[in-house]
Amino acid sequence: MKPKQSRFIDKLPLALFAMSLISLTACVPAVEQARQPSLREVRLGNVQGPAAEDVRLRSGEISGEVTEINPSRQEIQVLTDDGRRQVLRYELQRTRVVYHGLDYSVDNLEAGDRIAFDSRSDSGGYVDTLRIQEPVQARSGPRVARSAPTRPKAEVVEGTVETVDVNRGFFDVRPRAGSTVTISVPYNARAADVDSFRSLRRGDVVRVEGEFVNRDNFQLLSFLSPRSR
Repeated sequence: MKPKQSRFIDKLPLALFAMSLISLTACVPAVEQARQPSLREVRLGNVQGPAAEDVRLRSGEISGEVTEINPSRQEIQVLTDDGRRQVLRYELQRTRVVYHGLDYSVDNLEAGDRIAFDSRSDSGGYVDTLRIQEPVQARSGPRVARSAPTRPKAEVVEGTVETVDVNRGFFDVRPRAGSTVTISVPYNARAADVDSFRSLRRGDVVRVEGEFVNRDNFQLLSFLSPRSR
């Protein structure tokens, strides 16, 4: 029969291995990340609740609600959270509107949106970046369509797949002419389109229809042809 000290020494390597495995597991980041909704999805009323919000303020930012947008004067009136009324001047070609990491033009901003902006920024009197914290539709529901059809006018992108990010729900395509386009897959995509997206590989040639949210970002509606090499 082994003495107690000997039995402890025999078990020491196994204990050290288990501790190392636990430490290594703790250092590995989670692979699965919930994809954030696009601005168009929230505008259409497909997403509400916490997923539609981005309320955490960053250093130097203040937040408020857009009360009016004046395109002719390129001004945005904001009622800040501390009760002040502030006028923000913007430039269509320079001012960025950001929502969940995607860039949009100022034309995509609407009265009632909650926004955050850096109070310290100064670019000749124009605001550099407006970050949408909560679109107005996240609180009041989708806009009421007047005479427009439910399905937006589709555009077509065809090219070679360069990168695929399944966890974040987008892939990059380089058309035969022009710069790379980032194509995002919406929450309510058809099962067949989701399967086509998950099977994409670099070098595949795809043809998809959808809608440009800005010059470099495209919202997928459907795959028009199966992938091919």
